[in-house]
Order: sequence, then structure tokens, then C-alpha cells
Amino acid sequence: MNDELDALPCPVIVTDLNGLVIYVNQCALTTFTIAAQADITQIEQLFPPAAAIFLQTHLWPMLRNEGLVKEFYLKVKRALLPPLPVLLNVQKGLFQQQACYRWVILPAAQRASFEQELLSTRQQLLQLAKETESHRYILQAVLDGAQDVAIMAVSAVGIIRFANRGAEMLLGTPSHHLINSTVQHFFTAERMCTYFQQVAIPQKSAAAAAPPNDLISESFDTVICRSDGQYIDVQLHIRQLDQTLLSEDMQFIILMTDIRQRKHYEKLQNDFIANISHELRTPLTAMLGSLHLLNSGKLGDVPAKAQKLIDITEKNANRLKCLITDILDFSTLKTTKMSIELQTVFLQPLLKDAVAEHRYYLPDKKIQLELEMPKQVTNIVIDPQRFMQVMANLLSNAIKFSVPDSRVKIVATLEESCVVITIEDQGPGIRAEFLPYLFTQFSQQDSASNRHHEGSGLGLAISKSLVEMMGGTIGYRPGTTGGAVFWFSVLRVHRTS
Repeated sequence: MNDELDALPCPVIVTDLNGLVIYVNQCALTTFTIAAQADITQIEQLFPPAAAIFLQTHLWPMLRNEGLVKEFYLKVKRALLPPLPVLLNVQKGLFQQQACYRWVILPAAQRASFEQELLSTRQQLLQLAKETESHRYILQAVLDGAQDVAIMAVSAVGIIRFANRGAEMLLGTPSHHLINSTVQHFFTAERMCTYFQQVAIPQKSAAAAAPPNDLISESFDTVICRSDGQYIDVQLHIRQLDQTLLSEDMQFIILMTDIRQRKHYEKLQNDFIANISHELRTPLTAMLGSLHLLNSGKLGDVPAKAQKLIDITEKNANRLKCLITDILDFSTLKTTKMSIELQTVFLQPLLKDAVAEHRYYLPDKKIQLELEMPKQVTNIVIDPQRFMQVMANLLSNAIKFSVPDSRVKIVATLEESCVVITIEDQGPGIRAEFLPYLFTQFSQQDSASNRHHEGSGLGLAISKSLVEMMGGTIGYRPGTTGGAVFWFSVLRVHRTS
């Protein structure tokens, strides 16, 4: 107790109920120039005669009746110094299990300084509150101005804590009804309805400690149900907030954009592509049939000059057929109408057939194909037709971009649950700036109209979709000595004896 009183920055004196001094703290000894505690035995000794009389006539009766005296201005005697104006506060209490009075004697100048500091601090707080309210108003105005984007802040369990004007318009619900409702109420997709149970809630306890780079961030298309019962397509972006920077119960920011018009345009585009591709394929099939018949010799010998024209026409017709097939496949994938029939098949025969089909592709380049396979019989789960389509896309690209008289290496590697197939060429490889677009539609590293290598720019995008539909992954890495290395994985089945 004594140490605590000595640590106080103001003078404190403790007396018994009759004014006998029990304790004087260090600040009081210094402030009132008292040499030692023994120099003062009664509290009245501290005050000039007039103040001592005031204590006897007014303060003591008040203390005995109420146990408390607040803010009386008096003067305190000081040795060899003028009396010191002070503000006196006295309260009844206990000191070392003994009933007492605690006399807090604050110099008036110090009190004035404290009051000035308090006033200044209050003014600063008021200014800060005003600035905070101004910033909040500006932020709200900016967020409400983005009416084409719904912005919501939600808690760890999906309770909406903030919603802008765009959220009101998109969900068809006033913001005061949105606040404290559950965001899951508006989502019909199972992916979103279970998001907070599977992802958000387990993160709740670790959110405060999660580094910013580990915070959840995900984007996907889904469907919401407005308050009027209408279902609409939206693009949703959800991002976890850094809890170390927040004082409120907000864990995620959700951004939603209405994509109904985009979906409508995509459907029109896909339908157009599918229709025009079918219309092109029908006459092209007839043309190729006629060209094959001419080349077969069944219609008689063809003059050398005419044969050359037939060969050129057939080559270009086949290239056109490949382009139309790519466009049709891509259109089918975009409309989710392509079916995948997974089967358990042997890996080795499929790889041999895929390589055999491409040994004579672009024969003038004299590309050597090298195949390395596991010696043990390996079962994989795939759609054989789609697997061969992926192999054809990757092998034809490797041969097409390889330099003449080089080799393309095909390696199948067994892993615990999958088989990884890599195709490595000795071509120019992929430029770093093009890597983000490598597996996107209609993307080609050389996009000039007079580029050396022809193609639709859809092969890798189609391959990625097919591999993922079969449960695998696909990727790219640069070769150790140049060139490109494309790889993809397929599920492996362990044989049981």
C-alpha cells in the first residue's frame, strides 16, 4: 500500500478519524517541503491559522456526516516559501485495516494544467471524431455510388454487418433489412451455402493470426435468389479481412456483380459458333470426301499439275476441319453439354497409339518422338477419346513448334494416386509475359495475322477443360535446356492381387 501511494504523482496524506497523521507519501513531503513524516502529527499543522479554523468549523463536520469532501480551495504552509494554493479532496476509507481519511491535496497550478490538458485532449477527440465521421460519410458515398456492384461486409458465420446501395438493388432488399441477416439466405448454390461452414468458421479462431498473404480470396460464378423470388446469375468475389486491423465483427468482404447480360451474350455467341460450325462442317465433309476419292485413283489418273492442286486443297481442307472441330469442342465445353465417360483402361497402349499417330505429322521437319513408359502394367481412369484428344493437342503443338531434326520426349511417371505425362520439345519455349494467357481461349504467343504457325488458339484451353473434367490437372514449365514442357495428370488405379 505504501509503495502504491508513493508512486502517485500527487500529494496524499492519510489520517485517522480524528486527524492524526498516519502516512505522508513522498510527493507530499516534496511539494510541501516537509523534511520527514514525523514533522507533522495533525493534519491541521499543514494549513495556515485561517485554513485550520475552516477545517474545524466546516470540513470536519462534513466529513463526519458524509464521509466525503470534494474540491475545496485552501492554502498549505511551506517552510521558507509562500503558502501554496491547493485543491483539497478528502474521502473516508481504510488504511492497513484501520478506518481513515485519505487527503488528496492537488496544487492549484497543477490542477489548472491538468484541466487545460483535459480540455485540449477533449478538443482533439472531438476533432478526430468529426474527421472519422467525415471519412465514414465519404466512404459510404463512394460505396453507394458503385451501384452496379453489391458490396457487403459479413461476420465469420455470414451475418451481414454492412451493405451498400448496390447490394440493396441487386438483392432487392433495403439495407436496414439486410443488416444482421444471414448472407446464406440469398444463395442457392451449395458451394456458397456451405462456404462459411466449411471454410470460414474453421478460420475464425486463426483469423487474427493469419498473415495477409494467407487470407482467403476466391472468385466464382453462382446464382442468388432475390427477395422477390427471382433467380439471377452473379459473379462473386469473397475475400477474408485482416482481423488485426479491425475492431468490429467483420471477417469477409463480398463483392457481387450481375452477369445476366454477359451470360445472355455468351449464349448467343456459343449458339452462333455452334450453328456456323455445323453449317461449315457439312459442305466441308463433302469436299473432303471428293478429294479423297480423287486421290484414291478410283476415278482414273490425275495429271501431275492437277494432283498438286488436289494435294494443296486437301491439306487446307483438313486444316479447316481441325479448326472447326476445335471451335465445336470449345463451344460444347462452354455450354457444359460435353459428356465424359470415364473408364478404367491400360495406359501403355493408349500412349503408343498417340505417339504412332503423330510420327508422320509434318514429316519434312524430321522430328524424332521418344516415348518412356513404366514397365509395370498401369491402369488409369479416363475417357479414352478425350485422353487421345489431349495427347493430340499437346503432341501436335510440340512437333509444330520444334526446330527441324530435333526430338520430342514423352514420359509417363507413376505417382501415388496419379500418372503424370510430360511432353518436352526443343522449340523456342513460352515467353514469360505470355504465361498468364497460356491456357485461355483464342490465345496464341504469336498473334500476328501472318504468323508462321497456324491454329485456332483453342487447343490448350480445350485440353485444360478435358483434363480437369477427367479429374486431373495440367500445366507448363520451361525445359532445363530450353524448349517447352507441358504436363498433365490422370487418376491411377492400383491393381489388387
